[in-house]
Amino acid sequence: MLLVIFIIACTFFCFNANVEGYSTDPGGMPVVDARNHFFSGHHQVSGNPDRCSQFLFENLDPNYFMFGVAKPNFAYFENTTTSIVGTVVHDAQLAPETEPGIWDIIMDSPEPLGGTDLGVLMPDGTIYYCHNTKDPFAFDPLANDTLTVPGDTKVQGCAASKLLWTGKVIMAGGTEMEIYGPGTEKIKQYDFYSKTWEQLPKMLDYRWYPSMTQLADGRLLIVGGGGLKNPVRVNTTELYDPIMGNTEWADTIAIRNEQSPILTLYSGKALMTFRPPQLFDPSTSQWDLAADFVQGNRMPNGDHVDHELVHLPEGEVIAIGYKPFPAGNDGNLWNATTPDPMSDTRAHISPHPFATRNSFYYPTAESSPSLAQRRSCRPHTRQPRGLYGFDRPIQSLFQHLATARPMPRKREYHALALLVPDGRVVVVGGEGQPGNEPPKSIIDAFEPPYLFRGVRPQILDLEKTDYQRGDVIRFDIGRTNAPDRCCTAKHPSCDPHDELRENRFLDLAFSQNQSIEAIVPNDSLRSLPCWYLLGNGRRHSISSPLSPYFTGRQR
Repeated sequence: MLLVIFIIACTFFCFNANVEGYSTDPGGMPVVDARNHFFSGHHQVSGNPDRCSQFLFENLDPNYFMFGVAKPNFAYFENTTTSIVGTVVHDAQLAPETEPGIWDIIMDSPEPLGGTDLGVLMPDGTIYYCHNTKDPFAFDPLANDTLTVPGDTKVQGCAASKLLWTGKVIMAGGTEMEIYGPGTEKIKQYDFYSKTWEQLPKMLDYRWYPSMTQLADGRLLIVGGGGLKNPVRVNTTELYDPIMGNTEWADTIAIRNEQSPILTLYSGKALMTFRPPQLFDPSTSQWDLAADFVQGNRMPNGDHVDHELVHLPEGEVIAIGYKPFPAGNDGNLWNATTPDPMSDTRAHISPHPFATRNSFYYPTAESSPSLAQRRSCRPHTRQPRGLYGFDRPIQSLFQHLATARPMPRKREYHALALLVPDGRVVVVGGEGQPGNEPPKSIIDAFEPPYLFRGVRPQILDLEKTDYQRGDVIRFDIGRTNAPDRCCTAKHPSCDPHDELRENRFLDLAFSQNQSIEAIVPNDSLRSLPCWYLLGNGRRHSISSPLSPYFTGRQR
């Protein structure tokens, strides 16, 4: 009889184990809103503390052994627990963030990438690199190796590129010369699925380095560029339908320019900020002047933009950059600026201490995190300054990670940096002097600090990759029982001057039953017809590897 009672009691205690404790900083003060989890084998239990920094996990299996706590600006806390019987107190003292991330030198690039290069993240997670459409190659982040892809028979460098929801990459304008020359009217596309090239009907004007953005109805707004007498720029714009091949004139812009940062806002209008800032209304095909930057007119003409744009989830846009003019001047540092798309105003933000390029959003399940790579445009100041992170709210946008790992080599502003589905940032190109193709290029990959914050959740059994607006995305999850964020980021691309990324980041409404069900916004202004990366994860901690899917046009 006693033996039976002992076995029952042991079973009760062993399978009703509890862990409680407090999260504190090095001074013993409470750290509120940290993210806590236990992990064992392939299963994870997650929980949030209350506002007093206390946490409680109940009814744990005794073989849970890894305990982690994550909080922005603090180093990731991790410890192991064994023999959980009854209630165990397990406090976590968090230290300041010290993780610098890791740079890996992957391999030599098959082609040197300088002034005319571009990169596009493709639907299968590989990166398509090209400098003239004739000699492209692909990089597979999973294999850390390059792949051969077919090139076109005709050279077309300095083109604007865009990955469409159809899996085709549009190459608009540029030049038919190897490096520099008159603009061209040509537009063509590379089909990712058939691995073939196709010539499309010509544009209405000659455009070397045009600006291009995709509107909510799928049409491409193509702006400016060097004309037939390049370097003389044009002030014409046109609306190009890549499916029908139709194009029509739109309103002219205020100043002739080339390759301005441009993106479609949640209002449906397109914002182009170089220069002066202007808004395009698709319903009228007209351009109107927008409020200017707090720095005023930074350039005497429309040549070579000094900034790029980051589209924040709430709809604001941040302009980040460097003022390297007038010629002969070492350049003046200038502040980031946020346009409010509803009121068309600009707000001043604290100055950033270095030039910033290659900025993009990353869906880490943090509070709207971003990455920015700092680089200068001057040869004598080109230093491997590394990657820096910044978060919302606005006041802390440029809080840099003091221990960020420097880049393994100097790169000037023609470098290409792309976020890939496994969470790394792959960088190549720009090893030469500004404006010159380097003797060779080297592919490096950076593992940012957010990849060192615990066990990664998983997206499993994603039903499909073709979704319409309003559809439900269903998938199973692994290595977590409680994701609290499901989000998407628009497939990134980059070009020689890094202005055409068109960052877009969406939080998806979702529910969790047997699987996760997330809803694609039924709004053409938020769900542009394009490819997205899908992420699932825990706030303040690491997200899942990203799975690609695309949103088609309206049904």
